[in-house]
Amino acid sequence: MVTISVKIPKALKARLKKSNIKVSAMVRNMLERKTLEEEAKRLDAELRKHRKIFAKISIEDVVRDIREDRAR
Repeated sequence: MVTISVKIPKALKARLKKSNIKVSAMVRNMLERKTLEEEAKRLDAELRKHRKIFAKISIEDVVRDIREDRAR
């Protein structure tokens, strides 16, 4: 684990405490969610870039190649 810190207004800190919000857990969850969203966007862009290539390959060709590999 590593530590990161952020400065927030005192009023916000007081509101968080009054609301019993666990800041550490909330921030970890938000960072994880945002990271997953960005990774998904990046993977989607890669898929779009290669979609034309994938469209040229038929399922039958893929199945045939897999079966040939297994036979070896």
